[in-house]
Amino acid sequence: MTTITAVVAAYNAEPWIGEALEAILGQTRPAEEVVVVDDGSTDATARVLERFGDAIRVVRQPNGGCPAAFNRAFREARGDFVAMCGADDIWEPRKLEWQVETLAAHPEVDVLFGDARVIGEHRPAGLASERLANDLYTEGVPAGVLDGSMLRDALYRGNFICAPSIAIRRGLFERLGPFIEDYGADDYEYWMRCLRSGAKFFYDARPLLSYRRHESNLSSRLLWMAQCSHDVHLRYADFIEDRALVREILADDLFRIARGLADEGRAREASAAFRASLRHRLDPRALIWIAILALPAAVRDRTGARFVHLSRALA
Repeated sequence: MTTITAVVAAYNAEPWIGEALEAILGQTRPAEEVVVVDDGSTDATARVLERFGDAIRVVRQPNGGCPAAFNRAFREARGDFVAMCGADDIWEPRKLEWQVETLAAHPEVDVLFGDARVIGEHRPAGLASERLANDLYTEGVPAGVLDGSMLRDALYRGNFICAPSIAIRRGLFERLGPFIEDYGADDYEYWMRCLRSGAKFFYDARPLLSYRRHESNLSSRLLWMAQCSHDVHLRYADFIEDRALVREILADDLFRIARGLADEGRAREASAAFRASLRHRLDPRALIWIAILALPAAVRDRTGARFVHLSRALA
């Protein structure tokens, strides 16, 4: 029988952790164990966790960030598969039941994920807002056991795997090593690492959870996250056979990074990033931005704002 460990990483999660744990413990097919890593919370998270008594196992550590908390949770887990959940997300009641049924039908699968409903009202402004504004995480991905090359190319375009829907074979995690810590694309890098290792993925088109958006999880560190995503694309560029795709994605990355730098008033760095983008693909917008960034600061800000307004209107 396949055994499951549900793991939760929690940091100052007092408003949401109770609802998340109730959904985990209320599964139609319960997990064999539930491990919560309290990652140095300073609010009343610990008091909320006490309410669940022996139904969960709580591990406490100094604050190290979400990847560090999940690394600790995986080290503590004893199940054959580890199912990840954010402290602010809500699993559907049959999530684990469906995933265990999948494993019975497809024992070769190493990583399972599904769709997600989005709850919460926050929408970020500026960098990456379009990608984060989708109501569903996956588009055009066929349900079932996924072809590795298809998933590789689709995922290289951007991370559409919702981490709280994931159940991953613990042995695979032990073989590939931990998430990269203090890194804004830790889960994205890990899915690419799994793919390169030959891991088998299964996609369930049903929403497996409600993913909560709010100010703290759509962090203001969007530029850093874009830079980390670009780093993932560089790390796995040699894994992609379609070289035109690599050039397209690297150009898009650098354009987005350049726009983020321009928004922060870092004109010289932004201009360098736009020029780097042009080395991968000719883009008239990048040429216009380079010209704008060469203007005196006062003129540059007004001209840049007008160009952004025009670009959005045309889009």
